Amino acid sequence: MGTIDIEFKKYEENPDLNRKEIEFVLSFEGSIPSRKEILDEISACYGAEPGLVFLEKLRPVRKQMKANGRARIYDDAASLKKFEGGRK
Repeated sequence: MGTIDIEFKKYEENPDLNRKEIEFVLSFEGSIPSRKEILDEISACYGAEPGLVFLEKLRPVRKQMKANGRARIYDDAASLKKFEGGRK
């Protein structure tokens, strides 16, 4: 695994859906990090369980070692299942 740096651009609590919604810019060296590595990094930054973090979008920036992304951090597994179903 290479170096991963995440700059969080937006953080919004959504109590109606029991989640936090974040937007970020991911900087990395080498190949783009795996989904698991990204989820682990986000969960570590917010003190959340990795299983409660849902990666909504990750779009690489052309010709740069960066990607723009959106994720949701759920308060509990029931809410994650209700709103995301079986998607990871």
